[in-house]
Amino acid sequence: MVLLIATVVILYLTFNHGSRRIGVNVGDTAPNAEFTLPNGSMVSLASFRGHYVLLYLVSTWCPDCAYGVAVLAHYVNLFESKGVYVIVLEQYDDLGYSGPPITSFLSYYGGNASRYFIAGVASLGMTKTYNPSLQLEVYYLISPNGRILYSGANLAYTYPGLISVIKGIG
Repeated sequence: MVLLIATVVILYLTFNHGSRRIGVNVGDTAPNAEFTLPNGSMVSLASFRGHYVLLYLVSTWCPDCAYGVAVLAHYVNLFESKGVYVIVLEQYDDLGYSGPPITSFLSYYGGNASRYFIAGVASLGMTKTYNPSLQLEVYYLISPNGRILYSGANLAYTYPGLISVIKGIG
């Protein structure tokens, strides 16, 4: 009996993994949310309407998030050429763990390219909306009209699909 239950659980996790929802579905309108810039001012995600936005929520203590930032830095010229704003946000309270401030994190792992990124800290509401399962990192490509075009997690390992979509912009 235990073997049967274990087999069912393994099959469920194996076949249900690809359809697991991250937060906001592709095709949905990106919910408005606020985040805080390093200077303390609040910014609304809606203020970026009219532009492509790559929203990347990270945990600054997470090694894969650091690698994800390095990947983004590698493609900064592509983002610039396609008019994509890259917003890298520390998730609210860094998901309960202590990591470096988002500006230090970006500058260390993004190098000189980090000056092209918009850094900030996501509000609790934004973190819950875009990452309800509290994964270490999630990302969304948002169109100028506010629709989610692409989403994923583990950017360091899933970036080829994202880059392919961005290359097709325009």
